[in-house]
Amino acid sequence: MKPGDVLCGVETDKATVDYEMQENGFVAKLLFPAGTKDIPLGTTIAILVEDKSMIAAFAGDYSSAPKGSAPV
Repeated sequence: MKPGDVLCGVETDKATVDYEMQENGFVAKLLFPAGTKDIPLGTTIAILVEDKSMIAAFAGDYSSAPKGSAPV
């Protein structure tokens, strides 16, 4: 992806805003399927990497929550 490409749309009760890429890179992992609702603010939604060779590091079961953290 390159700067300006849309990664996702964030929808609130008042507006839908597209989140655009700021730098060149690759989407290594999407952590939520399309259409997921009620994702808490501050939750990681995707893993972006600079180099295509880094994508394989996120191929397994990767969670957006830090290890040992409790849900808020």
